[in-house]
Amino acid sequence: MRISMGRRSFLKKATVAVAVGAVSPTLLMGKDSKSKKTSAKNGKYPSLEFDVIVVGAGTGGIPAAIRAAQAGAKVALVEEDMQVGGAPVDMFVPTLFGRPKVGLALDLEEELLRDHGLYNWDSGTDPVGWRFFLPAAYLQLLSRNIRAEKNITLFTGTPAIGVWAEHKGNRDVVKGIRIFRNGEIQDLYAKVTIDATGTGVVAAMAGCEYMYGSEAKSDFNEPYGFDTANNKVQLCTQMFISQRIKKDAIFPIGFKGSAAEDGYIGANRLGKEELERRATGIFFHWGQSVEVEDTTDPIQVSEAQRNCLEMYKDRFAQLHAAGFGIHIAPRLGVRECRRIKGEYVLTASNVLEGLFPDDTVAHAQYYLDCWGMELPKGVPEKLYGIPYRSLVPTNTDGLLTAGRVISGTRLAHSSYRVQRCCSNIGEAAGTAAAMASLASTGVRDIEPPKLIAQLETNGLFSAREK
Repeated sequence: MRISMGRRSFLKKATVAVAVGAVSPTLLMGKDSKSKKTSAKNGKYPSLEFDVIVVGAGTGGIPAAIRAAQAGAKVALVEEDMQVGGAPVDMFVPTLFGRPKVGLALDLEEELLRDHGLYNWDSGTDPVGWRFFLPAAYLQLLSRNIRAEKNITLFTGTPAIGVWAEHKGNRDVVKGIRIFRNGEIQDLYAKVTIDATGTGVVAAMAGCEYMYGSEAKSDFNEPYGFDTANNKVQLCTQMFISQRIKKDAIFPIGFKGSAAEDGYIGANRLGKEELERRATGIFFHWGQSVEVEDTTDPIQVSEAQRNCLEMYKDRFAQLHAAGFGIHIAPRLGVRECRRIKGEYVLTASNVLEGLFPDDTVAHAQYYLDCWGMELPKGVPEKLYGIPYRSLVPTNTDGLLTAGRVISGTRLAHSSYRVQRCCSNIGEAAGTAAAMASLASTGVRDIEPPKLIAQLETNGLFSAREK
C-alpha cells in the first residue's frame, strides 16, 4: 500500500471489528484487517485492567511508564521485542543526543556513566567530545529500573494488534489494546493508553490522523523544505560497532563509507597516533544509509537492511582483515515514521525561534537534523518547548503519544526525535496519563498548570538557555 502524504492528506487507518458480546468498546485493528467475532474467553490469557498502558519500551516509553508508576498508577508496559531498550538496544543508537539533561534522562545517564562507562586511556573521557555506551549497557540499566517499579507489569514479545475504543460525542475514546501472546490473544484495558512505539502504530489502529513524509514549506509557513509535499522520510541507517579482536590491531586509516556516513565516533576523527593510544579498541559507526519508501512496512525496512549489509560486505572484510570484529545492529535505524496529528502541530518555527507555548510540558534543544534534506549550515540551536497539545491526538481521547511520534512537521521532528528529548516527552506523557487515570478524567481535562507544577517537582525543567 502506497501512503499519500502532506498536510492536506492526513490519514485514518482503522476498520471496526464486531464487538465482544455486549461490551460497548469496539476493536480497531487497522485498515487491512478483517472483521472477526472475538472473545477474550477464546484464549488462555485473561483480560487484565490497568490504570495506564504504555506501548513501546524504548526511549520515550520507559520514562513514561516509570513516572506513571511512581505517581501511583498501575501500569502495563508492552513491548513487541523480547527485550526492552528500543533504539539504543536493537538499532545500536547508543549515543545520547539532545538537551537538556534533566529528570529521568539525567538520572539514567548518571547510572550509565557510573556502571557502564567506556573509558579512553587515562582521561576517562572521549577526546572528540562524544560519548557512547554499549547496547548491552542500556539493556541492563533499563531492565533494572523497570524492575524497581512494583507498579509496572512488563509484557515483552507481545505486539499490539488492535485497539479497544468506544465512540462518545465527536471522539473515539481508547479503552485498551489487544496483544498477541504466544499464539493467543490477550486484552489489556486502561483509562489511558500511551503510544510510545516509535512508529505510531497504536494511534493509527485507533483511527488517529497522522502525517507521513515531507510537507510543503507553505503548509506550515516554514523557512526551509520543499515547495511541494513529497513522499520521502529521513534516511535509515545500518549502525554497527567494530571491536579489536587481534592484539595491537590498529583501525585502518582511510576506512570510508558512503557519502551519507558522517563519521565514526573515536575513529576517523582521530589520527594514527591517537588511534594507537586508545585503550578500548572499540568504535561506534554510522554505517550505510538508504531510503525506505514506507517505514511503516516492516518488510520494506527488513529488505533495506539486507541491502545495507550487502553494500557493506567489502568494508566489513576490510575491518576484519585489520583485526576487528563487527557487531551489527539487529534492526535498521529508522529515524522517521508516522507523526500523529495532535491538537498542536510543532513546526520548525518553534524550534528555530525558541518558542515556549503556555502548555509546555518538556524542553528540547537540538538542531534540525533532517537526513536526506539540504539545510543551511550554522543555524543556532535554541531551547524550545514541547506543548502538551502535541501529545494529544485530534478526535481521540484516552490516548497520548510520547517520543518521536508526537505531533510535528518533518523538520521539527528532525530536532526532537533524539534520545534526551524523547525521554523528556515520555516523562511528561506518563505523568499526565497517571493524573488523568487516577482522577478518572479525560486527557484533555488535565489542567496544564497542575501538570507543569508536577513535572517541575520531578525535576524535568532546567533554566531556559539562550
